[in-house]
Amino acid sequence: MRYGFYIGTCLFLILIQTTILPYFNAFSGIYDLLIPFVIFICICLPIRESLPFVLILGLIMDNLSGSPFGFYLSFYFWLFVGVRWVLKFLRVSNKFLLSLVVVIAVLIENIIVIGTFALSGPDWQLPADAFKNIALPFFWALITGPIFLLGLLALSRRFNIQLNGASPQPNAYG
Repeated sequence: MRYGFYIGTCLFLILIQTTILPYFNAFSGIYDLLIPFVIFICICLPIRESLPFVLILGLIMDNLSGSPFGFYLSFYFWLFVGVRWVLKFLRVSNKFLLSLVVVIAVLIENIIVIGTFALSGPDWQLPADAFKNIALPFFWALITGPIFLLGLLALSRRFNIQLNGASPQPNAYG
């Protein structure tokens, strides 16, 4: 049940991000919706299950996006490593700090994208709209990232999925 939930949510987010959101001007500049999902996967699944899931998700996004191949694969991998490292010091029950991790991850991804394009040009210059391309997804993530992550965590509770990836143990009373 929980793997069906993870795969269904992943495919739903990919579908929304690649086919629906680009047609609405109100959502222009929205961040990568899979960033909160990758953080959610890092929280809910053990390493041996979440790492292959994150890598496959990165390969799917690399194939669907117009970015240089390996961008999403490497970003999601390092986001996975970073979140696992941060979770050693951070309590999963602290929703504010987890929301802050989402915002910081969106900011880092956008800085990497802008930096990649700035360094790939012949004159090593930032694009004219670089600030807008970083600020707009940052504000989207600031507003909707915590709501999205908390919604995923609430859905996981609804499906009886514990935050370490284990199913809850049945009690002795049924």
